[in-house]
Amino acid sequence: MRFFIKPALIEEKQVIFNLIQHYLDELSRFPDEEPDYKDADGVYQYRYLDAYWTEKERFPYLMRCEENIAGFALVRVKVEDGGLWEIAEFYVLPEFRQRGLAMASVTEIFKRHPGEWKIMFNKHNQPGRALWQKVAERFSKGDILTESDASHEYLCFTVAPFA
Repeated sequence: MRFFIKPALIEEKQVIFNLIQHYLDELSRFPDEEPDYKDADGVYQYRYLDAYWTEKERFPYLMRCEENIAGFALVRVKVEDGGLWEIAEFYVLPEFRQRGLAMASVTEIFKRHPGEWKIMFNKHNQPGRALWQKVAERFSKGDILTESDASHEYLCFTVAPFA
């Protein structure tokens, strides 16, 4: 199977909006995750979605497996934190998990955005923890710092430019 990730066009914003419905619903099942994004009709509204096509510090991506939509990633650089990169949201549809799509997508994201990274995940999300720990160990060019708060863990590491 051929996986790839590409910048999402403004015309594809609705695709990401639709995927966010699945993503936030799945995320809301973890302890300490109470997305306040549902409107009166039960639809998740992601307040920053439009900003990914209007702010130069935000980068929306769509993941594909062959011709099928397989997930999305929303990446941002926090200029106020010295240019620290974050994956704000990352979602692979269940039918495409455990096939290498996440790692292929993260590899491409890091190629496009080397530098200092901070990855956050819910402490109770064991698959997420396993993925991000594997990512940090594979791509870190130095120490991996771990931080935590009541509900989340953070991995901080540096990704060097790819040769």
